[in-house]
Amino acid sequence: MNNKYSTSSFIITLLFEAIMIYTGAKSYSAGQEEIFKLSVAAVICLSIPFLLVHAANKKKLTLPPGFQMILSLFIFSALYLGEINKFYSKFWWFDLLLHFVSGWYAVVTFLFLIKTSIKKEQGTSHKMFEFFKSICSFSFSVSLGTLWEMYEFSGDYLLGTEMVKGGLDDTATDLLIMIAAAAATSIYSYFKNRK
Repeated sequence: MNNKYSTSSFIITLLFEAIMIYTGAKSYSAGQEEIFKLSVAAVICLSIPFLLVHAANKKKLTLPPGFQMILSLFIFSALYLGEINKFYSKFWWFDLLLHFVSGWYAVVTFLFLIKTSIKKEQGTSHKMFEFFKSICSFSFSVSLGTLWEMYEFSGDYLLGTEMVKGGLDDTATDLLIMIAAAAATSIYSYFKNRK
């Protein structure tokens, strides 16, 4: 299946890019180095959804409907609202919400990706195949969550940003919330599709 490029997602992402470029230029002229670095990171990251759709189309993989929009909203929320506009400090639940959403959506994305790439072998029961899909989608989600935490740590270490606010407690809580969301979504998928 060919994943269509969404015009509305493209327009919204361009709007987000414009906001980030404006924020970056303003922070650079004001000498706010951390906000400038975060703005540059956001501008780069906002191209990722379109690159992923392009790669999925080349490999004939299926992505969930609204993939570009959801991923662009997530990146904008995490970097612009969360980091630059301090939503993480203003709203205690904001970081947890984003990690919950990422845990859930990574499972959904993986389940779509394997629809066209993994086929059930003859002799494998339907329940076993669905169990395998649930375990793999859970693992995929946990891996992405871990990579995000490494991205935050690397940004703090290499660029001097302050994305990891509470040290080990922040990282562990983020991972636990994301793992809980991934587990709940994987279990739900298994029981929904096993019959």
